[in-house]
Parts: sequence; structure tokens; C-alpha cells
Amino acid sequence: MVGIQLIAIVVALAAVHLTHLYYKRLHFSKKELLFWGFLWLVFMFVAIFPRSVSPLTGYLGLARPMDLIMIIAFIVLFSLAFHNYVMARKHESALERLVREIALKDIDA
Repeated sequence: MVGIQLIAIVVALAAVHLTHLYYKRLHFSKKELLFWGFLWLVFMFVAIFPRSVSPLTGYLGLARPMDLIMIIAFIVLFSLAFHNYVMARKHESALERLVREIALKDIDA
């Protein structure tokens, strides 16, 4: 278990560092910095103290904390996949509209 915990801690520290770099490069706002920083710190806390989520896993009827983490991970991944799909369709529609406008403008000229 210690090996997995060390990997999780290294990943969390790297993510905190990257989050800070994105903030410094003005890719993230202050709210995004605080959100992602908090999220990675919670991840690191759960990695160090996995028993801290035991009351929640017991309440949900799950056997291990890892089951809870996996369920949350699947929910987040499916949510992100859906969001990416919606954004891709939105950008595709906007690009199609722009290409049509440019094509029609070239015909009129």
C-alpha cells in the first residue's frame, strides 16, 4: 500500500505544481487555482490517510475506500467526456457557421 500512496503523493504534488504554473502563466484564474489546489490537496490527504473516508464508505455500503475512489473517478471521467463532446459540437457548429458566412461573402463579392 505504501508504494501506491507514494505514487499518489508524487502525482498530487506534480499536479499542484502544474496548477501553480498555469496560474502564473495566466491560464487559470484565482478561482480555478483555489479549486484545483483544494482538489489536489484533498486527493493527497486521502492518499496519505485512506481510512479517513471509511465512515463514508460504510454509509454507502462499500467494502473499501478504493471502491469509493473508483466510483468517483468514473463519474468524473464520464462527466468530462460528456462536457468535451458538448463543447466539440458547439465549436463545430460555430466553425461551420463561420465557414458559411465567409463562403457566402466570397460569392457576393
